[in-house]
Amino acid sequence: MRGFFSYKLKLSFLRLKCLNFQMRFLWWRSKIEIYTDGSYKQGLGSWAYVIVKNGVMVREAYGRVQKTSSHRMEFQAAIEALKSLSPKTKAILYSDSKILVQTVNIWMQDWYRNQWCKKKNSPIANLDQIQALHQLQQNHQISWQWIKAHSGIHFNERCDELCFLARTKSREKSQLFVNLNSKSIS
Repeated sequence: MRGFFSYKLKLSFLRLKCLNFQMRFLWWRSKIEIYTDGSYKQGLGSWAYVIVKNGVMVREAYGRVQKTSSHRMEFQAAIEALKSLSPKTKAILYSDSKILVQTVNIWMQDWYRNQWCKKKNSPIANLDQIQALHQLQQNHQISWQWIKAHSGIHFNERCDELCFLARTKSREKSQLFVNLNSKSIS
């Protein structure tokens, strides 16, 4: 009789161990997507990002800057999104800015190896933001993907709305933020 209970206890323990492994596996497989956008119109630049975990929006933020450019706002959106992540987050970042995605995927590592210089020693536009992105990216596993703007991708369209909202809000504040969830994203 004693062996029977010992067997049942071991079986229960193995089931718990298996369940624990399955829960960890599911947590690891959680999918984090980041959508970013930046714009510049009528003397005001704006940036926005939306973070989605397993298909549910968990955070969005936006801001406004004067005396800037459209490219700087695209870069700023990515910087702000990466700043909001927990360390060592694995995510896919979607941007409708080809210059942002190409900079990170193609040119940034070469410039870094050349002490932040192009091959012909010409200056790199927005170098401060590119260096910030390089530094922030070291803390995470980010896959950078280009998506077409205004193509009906829901969360990209939301970023566009947030950029518009940032530009049209009261001009008293230089930056505006909205967070849906204050918990860290990982």
